[in-house]
Amino acid sequence: MLVFVDTSAWIAVAVKKDKNHQIAADYYKDLLKIPARLVTSNYVLAETYTRLRYDVSHQKTLEFYGIILEACKENRLAVIWIDERLERDSWEIFKKYSDQMFSFVDCTSFAICKKIKVDQVFAFDDDFKITGFLVKP
Repeated sequence: MLVFVDTSAWIAVAVKKDKNHQIAADYYKDLLKIPARLVTSNYVLAETYTRLRYDVSHQKTLEFYGIILEACKENRLAVIWIDERLERDSWEIFKKYSDQMFSFVDCTSFAICKKIKVDQVFAFDDDFKITGFLVKP
């Protein structure tokens, strides 16, 4: 199973005070047991690092970065880097959904999910549902 992990999921996993923390932490552990193939993007991670830095602390951001590095090293997570082609595809999605308040990072995530044909998205917002992806938990 191929699962894209969005910023909302990373934040919920990392931050114990997040309203979705327990659900996210349990679901993440379940995905690792399956084992699912987890993917995210460098833009999603940049957004997550920024939110952790501003909303929690510098130390928490460094700890989370360490978790990401370890997950990549152990082949539990793959990070897709936004290249020119994905950026162009993302702008097309951004233009198409002018009636939605999608961020550009959201659109890059949609482009990746479409390109690699994810089975589901680990997220806590409805943006991915609007664009037709299965969102869990």
